[in-house]
Amino acid sequence: MFKNLFIILFVYSSTLFANQLASETSPYLLQHKDNPVNWYAWNDNTFAKAKKEKKLIFLSIGYSTCHWCHVMAEESFEDHEVAKLLNDNYISIKVDKEQFPHIDTYYQNVYRMLNNRSGGWPLTIILTPDMKPYFSATYIPKFSGYGSSGLMDILTSIKDTPRNIIQLKANSILNIVNNTLNSKQKIVKFDTKFEEKIFKQYKSYFDYKNKGFSIEPKFPQEGNLKLLLKLYEINKKKEILQMITSTLDAMAKGGIYDQIDGGFYRYSVDKRWELPHFEKMLYTNAELLEVYIKAYKITSNPLYKQIVNETIKEIDKRFQEDKLYKSASNADSKNFNGYNEEGFYFMYEYDLIEEYLEKYNLSNKMIYDNLKYLNITKDGNFDSDFSNPNIKTLNKPDGFKRVKKLLSKYREQKEYPFIDKKINTAWNSLYIKAKLKASIIDARYKKEALESLDELLELMYTNKILYHQTIKGNTPTQKGLLEDYSFLASTLFEAYQVSLDKKYFKIYKQLIEDSVKLFYKNNRWQDSYDGFKTYASMSGNGYSSALAVHIRNILNYSTVLAKTKYFNIAKKTIDEFSNIINNYPSYYPDASVSVLALKYETVFIKSNKQNVKSINTNNIDYPFVYRYIQDDTNLYLACKMNSCFSFSSDFKEVKKVIEDLL
Repeated sequence: MFKNLFIILFVYSSTLFANQLASETSPYLLQHKDNPVNWYAWNDNTFAKAKKEKKLIFLSIGYSTCHWCHVMAEESFEDHEVAKLLNDNYISIKVDKEQFPHIDTYYQNVYRMLNNRSGGWPLTIILTPDMKPYFSATYIPKFSGYGSSGLMDILTSIKDTPRNIIQLKANSILNIVNNTLNSKQKIVKFDTKFEEKIFKQYKSYFDYKNKGFSIEPKFPQEGNLKLLLKLYEINKKKEILQMITSTLDAMAKGGIYDQIDGGFYRYSVDKRWELPHFEKMLYTNAELLEVYIKAYKITSNPLYKQIVNETIKEIDKRFQEDKLYKSASNADSKNFNGYNEEGFYFMYEYDLIEEYLEKYNLSNKMIYDNLKYLNITKDGNFDSDFSNPNIKTLNKPDGFKRVKKLLSKYREQKEYPFIDKKINTAWNSLYIKAKLKASIIDARYKKEALESLDELLELMYTNKILYHQTIKGNTPTQKGLLEDYSFLASTLFEAYQVSLDKKYFKIYKQLIEDSVKLFYKNNRWQDSYDGFKTYASMSGNGYSSALAVHIRNILNYSTVLAKTKYFNIAKKTIDEFSNIINNYPSYYPDASVSVLALKYETVFIKSNKQNVKSINTNNIDYPFVYRYIQDDTNLYLACKMNSCFSFSSDFKEVKKVIEDLL
């Protein structure tokens, strides 16, 4: 009786009193505020507590729309047995990887070094009280089984291990991590046939049957597509364009694209692009928009225009709040019984949807033809009887537009997945930039994008301090990371290109100069200036490498204003990574674009505002060409870093000289 009473009181008290995360603003951390685990946030007070109590640290890193993070939470972090083991023996810290991407990157590197493979989320790290890594894993089930250890056994085993043994191993691990992260690559000269090497590498692992550049799971790998598009602009090799367009076609018709409402899911778990992981990330859609826009510019394929318009419409509908954009939506959604189920909102059961469509007096043939076109089958194509729409045939059946609207209406009976409401500066910048580029498809996107950019600057850039993220209604407090400076600067540069409004160039200039002061220390770029020192990488982490993009920013800035100091910083940074980029350009696509920009040189066309307004750089056949207002001349000047190499009162003459550079 007393035992049962104790359990009742324990359960009641743990639901009545939230843990240490209750005062946080991160949606991910708030998802865990009512856990019986006594979670702490990542801060100096928490670290001091671990040291004072001489407790090991249990670090769990994830994000709010992560499926396996929710699974581990339900199995373990909501479990009182696990909570007691953690609360008695560990200081438990929750980190939102979207709030602290540099911290996540550091511990993902720790995981990679210890396990010799890539990590993921949730990421589980056990640290000594003085923050030295001892153990790493990703998702861990509560109990051991099927050859893998469970969380209960792992936590018990580690707490019972003599502390001196843990400390010795942790010291050794930290030495390996530091030596690896601080090691410098040798500087090499880039191959004279660098472009050919890029092409051959992509060709070697291109999936000619299903398209794309991996087997499974299949990510869109937007960076690869952007690099190949840039390569095509340089050499016009038809095989490159074929790789790009066939991949874009496969994704546009596949299950990774939401065929009913628009927008891309994060990745496909199968090699045929049919079975997605149903998260919709702002950054995935932003970067894919850029790719489809550029491909539309090159090919005029109406499918790509359709994808751009549908994606913008859906992202604006679901993610936009007061002109800014939330971060992501979950893969899971509540089914009709109130339980979370992956993809439930987006999928269809044949019999139920057939019955629903019949109510609208559609003929049996029209229903059959349209469901067949969308691969919605009686046996299901995803899990059990559920089908995720994807297109298998060429021609749309009669009544498709009407059926599609009804399928969208049918979804509205369900609860839309959870949306993370964080306003992230870097990701908003990526999306706003894509929308600016989409103005070649529809002019209204330019106006909307500039309004969003102005709102982002007002909220996240105050007194020349840039902030990383916040929730609407809260004053931002977390100082900006390199990725925020990088992606916002790139967006400001694009805003200047499409609007010629000098205010955007002025802030762009300020961000470039501030970024060097804040993040460039002892000839190396750091991810942050918050005291947790991590070095910036040329590798992307789900989206473009902030460092690689920023090198392009600095090259553009130094070229247009003839700033030798900044040009040398960009050149030196590329040199420091030259060995890995030169050997594996396809692994570092964003950096490889910067190498190409250095090789072919960026060109700015300068003239008075009236002349510059008349220039459309989309019509100039050169991969790195931009426009800039120079009020003191009526001529058109074509300028590189060190000189202006062509000038004329006739723009056509200057255009020809630029295009002849290739």
